Amino acid sequence: MFASRHERAATLLLALVLIGCGPINWTRVILNHPFEAKDLAFIKPGETRLDDVVRRLGAPNDLQETPNGMIAEYYYYDSMRFDVDFGWPAGFFLPPGASMAPHQAEFTNAGVAADSFEVAFDKSGVVQYKGFSHTTSVPGLNNSPFSQVP
Repeated sequence: MFASRHERAATLLLALVLIGCGPINWTRVILNHPFEAKDLAFIKPGETRLDDVVRRLGAPNDLQETPNGMIAEYYYYDSMRFDVDFGWPAGFFLPPGASMAPHQAEFTNAGVAADSFEVAFDKSGVVQYKGFSHTTSVPGLNNSPFSQVP
């Protein structure tokens, strides 16, 4: 009827790990999706209009007025962080009082990729130019948390 002491301890440990208070943390944040050449091939300077761009790409993240028209910006951001604290279990085995002593032995792998795609329109809403700008990509955004940064 009642759970044993070991079952309760295992359940508590599992709950701590699942909420991120354990030795393993894996965080990924993605905003928007990266554009590929095929997504943007329809944009032709001097021909494509603002409503066509919005219909195909969605609303821009930022729309700025310029003296000659406006600029629409689409942002993409992807970051990953993986941490393993190999010293975390030591807190359960150190004598009272010593558990507050630093015992972290962390392994971390992190990476970030960010991009901005701009489309400039004249005052009548016709595309004047398109292109990626402010591209930043930090090596190390890997699918595996144990991949090495080049």
